Amino acid sequence: MLNAALKGAVLPDDAGLYRTLRYHMGWVDAEGRPADASFGKALRPLLCLFTCKAVGGDPGQALPAAVALELVHNFSLIHDDIQDEDKERRHRPTVWAVWGRPQALVAGNTLRIVADQAIQGLADRGVASARAAGATRYLTDRYLEMIEGQYLDMSFERRPDISVDDYLDMVGRKTGALIEAAMYLGAFLGTESAGQVETLRRCGRLLGLAFQARDDVLGIWGDAEVLGKATGADLRRQKRSLPVVFGLHHTKGATHERLVEIASGPLPDDAQVEEALSILEAAGAREFSQGLAEQKAAEALARARDAALPRHVLEDLEGLVKFVLTRQS
Repeated sequence: MLNAALKGAVLPDDAGLYRTLRYHMGWVDAEGRPADASFGKALRPLLCLFTCKAVGGDPGQALPAAVALELVHNFSLIHDDIQDEDKERRHRPTVWAVWGRPQALVAGNTLRIVADQAIQGLADRGVASARAAGATRYLTDRYLEMIEGQYLDMSFERRPDISVDDYLDMVGRKTGALIEAAMYLGAFLGTESAGQVETLRRCGRLLGLAFQARDDVLGIWGDAEVLGKATGADLRRQKRSLPVVFGLHHTKGATHERLVEIASGPLPDDAQVEEALSILEAAGAREFSQGLAEQKAAEALARARDAALPRHVLEDLEGLVKFVLTRQS
């Protein structure tokens, strides 16, 4: 249902702009031929549909919101790849690596507009106009917050003074906002209970923090074959991911100075990345980051338990949280 709706939202124009979008989504190759590449975990749209059903709603009514969430997320990935100069995603060349930065920028912008069009389909699914308008405004507010988080992420690069609180504010926007939107929109479109909607909104924000903390562990120590990126990718880009932020505040003397030099000076080579990895490992950065992911996940589950959901729904959510905490890609 979701995949068909996503494909229906992106026009099958193999000769032009929409081919670029379909390539990014994994449906075609660079020549427009059908492909079976992965288009990601679809966490946000699945959370939206799951939450709608969990509160007693009809997931079919929430489908346009779920599609819009996934398209907004993917518009951000196209732009992230340009900004981070990542040449590979999901084991394929990124859009900018194939077509260049200008066309990739246009592709990302187009995907955001397609997302705006997709959520307008709520009215066609029987959602009252005022409610549909509220859902649309909420999504727009959250993806604006996501863009603010991306700006902060870029502004933090190479700075040695970023605190864990600074980090949490940034990723709460960059990642937490859209995962919050997924659970909020699912609940908002599925129930009239304002209490349930608010509780699940908070659950989503916390789950977003847990997701990003785990992502940051993978961004430094993840398996390159699984991720499709080099080991220590975030170190190579001098990003202020959680392990680096922790390491910069929990090393001393010459070790601290060396970490600052690698994380804030000229882009590091392979030997310097390995050295920084050893410093972070010795400082306990991996354990701290994974621990924070587990803490935020536990807080998210506590919120969910306050939402008066059926037992089987909570068990399914616990399974999802376990996946978030142990995923390898």
